Amino acid sequence: MKRLLKKTLLFALTALLFASFFGCAKKPEVTYVDTLPCDQASGFTWVARAGGDNTGEVYIGQTYRDDETYAFMGASGVLENAFAGVVPGIATVRLYYVHALDWDGSNSSAEGTAYYEFMVYEDLTIRLLYSEIELPDEY
Repeated sequence: MKRLLKKTLLFALTALLFASFFGCAKKPEVTYVDTLPCDQASGFTWVARAGGDNTGEVYIGQTYRDDETYAFMGASGVLENAFAGVVPGIATVRLYYVHALDWDGSNSSAEGTAYYEFMVYEDLTIRLLYSEIELPDEY
């Protein structure tokens, strides 16, 4: 009887842990969106990197779409950057405009940069504290 009770309890505990890890996960809710010109047709895109001193964390989803808004600059479209809170605190994100296949990973070889600093609240909503964008001279 004790053996059956232990097995049942162990099974219930395992199922509860499994459900807490996988069953309760939900996609973060996007609360800030910024759109940057991009020339993906020639292999360029914005690559995201988290800052090193972060106490919080944000999720970033990127979606490219053809758009003629920045065609006068030579951009083939725009990259929509959607941010959502994941861990409360201060979160910084840097985006580097690079040729994805040729980039050596160094910040100084990027054609353009964008910097975002967010406050992530306990309810995981975010507020933009600061942003700075340096677009490439030409696309």
